Amino acid sequence: MNKIVKLSLVTTIALSTLAFAEDVKTSKEAKNLTQMFSDGEVSGQIRLGYATNKVEITGDKDTYATAVGGQLKYKTASLMGISLGAAMQTSHSINRLSGNNTKYNDEMASSQKSYTELAEAYLNFSYDGFHFRGGRQLIDTPLADSDDIRMTPHTFEAYIASYTFKDLGLAFIAGNILSWQGVDTEYANAENNSWADTGKDGTRVGAITYADHYLEASVWYYDVTKEVTAFYADVLGTIPVNEDIEIKIGAQYLTENDQKKDGVSSDIDGSIMGTMVEANLYDLTLTGAYNRVSVNNTKSVFEGFGGGSSYTNLDTVTAGTLHDGSYGDGKSFMLGASYEIAGFTIFGAYGDYRADAIAGGIKAHVTEMNFGAEYEYNDGEADIALIYAIGEDKESSTKTEFDNDRIQIVLNYNF
Repeated sequence: MNKIVKLSLVTTIALSTLAFAEDVKTSKEAKNLTQMFSDGEVSGQIRLGYATNKVEITGDKDTYATAVGGQLKYKTASLMGISLGAAMQTSHSINRLSGNNTKYNDEMASSQKSYTELAEAYLNFSYDGFHFRGGRQLIDTPLADSDDIRMTPHTFEAYIASYTFKDLGLAFIAGNILSWQGVDTEYANAENNSWADTGKDGTRVGAITYADHYLEASVWYYDVTKEVTAFYADVLGTIPVNEDIEIKIGAQYLTENDQKKDGVSSDIDGSIMGTMVEANLYDLTLTGAYNRVSVNNTKSVFEGFGGGSSYTNLDTVTAGTLHDGSYGDGKSFMLGASYEIAGFTIFGAYGDYRADAIAGGIKAHVTEMNFGAEYEYNDGEADIALIYAIGEDKESSTKTEFDNDRIQIVLNYNF
C-alpha cells in the first residue's frame, strides 16, 4: 500500500533521502527551561474516514468502515539543542454503534473498533550538522515509513542519529528501529499491545544520502535481526527544460537475504529492481514505471515496515504482492497521470502485475486501477481526498481476493 493519494512517484522516491519525517530545525530556541515549555507548540488533526470494499468471491461479504479520529501533538522549544515531543493518535469506528458486525471492516479502527495510542514520545538533540532522536517517532525511509493511508500513520520506537554536511549535500544515518504500530501491523493486538516487533533485536539501519538541485541518490542497509538483511539503493535525476516543464528519471534496486532465527528460516530471499520516468508539463504530470522481482522458488520478498518504495506500488497491490512464496519471478508496470485545476488535483493510474508459476502451479496476473481527486483548502487548513481502486485477477477462472472494488474518502482538518 502507498499514500492516500499518490500524485507523484517522486514523493515515494524522496522518502529514500529522509530519516526523520519532520523538519528537526523548526523548534523555537528557548533561553531557559521555563521558556522551553511555554514556547512549545500544539498541533493536531481531526480526520473523518469512510471506506467500502466490494468483493466478488462467493460467500464473502462486502464490508465498509466509517471512523472519526486524528491526532494531538505537543513539542517543546529547543534548549541547548534539546527538545521533546509527544503525540496521541486515535480512531473510533462510527458504524460500531449500529451493532452490525457482519459487514464491519477493521482497517480504519482495528478489530476492537477503536484505537488510541501514545504514538510519539521522543527526545531530540541537535548540534550543528548532528541530530539524534530517540523514542516513539515518525520515520520515512525506503523500508520503514509512516504510510499514512487510512486513519493514522505508522510510528516507530527507534533511536536514530544523523550527520549532514550541508555544503556537500551529504548525510550519514545510523540507528536501530525496535518496534512499530499502525494499519500495516493490523494494529498488532489493539486490546493488549499495539506495537509489533521489527526483528528479534530490532532493525539496525545505516545509510548515506546525497542531494542537490538536479540529483538525489541514497544507499541503505537494513538488518532485521534474525530474519533478513536488505540492501537498497536509488538515484533520481531532474532535467529542467524551462520554468514549466521538467523531466525526472529514477532507478532503484533492492536485494535481500534470509537470516535464520533459532534455526528457522524467514523464507525471504529475492530482489526488486525498477526504473521510472516522470514528466511535469505545466499542471499535468505523466508517470511511467517498471519493477522486476526475482525470488528463489517458494521464497518471498520483504517490502518493509509500511508501504514500501517500489515504483509500481498502488493503493492495494504492490510490486511484491504476488511474491509471497506462491509464485516465482515477476514483473509489473504502472502508468499514471495527474492534473491540477482550480484547487483540485485529479489523478488516475493503471498497474499490471505478473508472476511466473512454480512447482507445476499456474501463473499469476492481476491488475489495479486507481482514480481519485484531492482538494486543499486555505493552504492546508483542510483537505479532502477520494480514491477508487478497482482490482481484477486476469489469470484465475474463479474470483479471488484480487477481484474487488474499494472506495475511500478522507476529510482532514489541520490545526
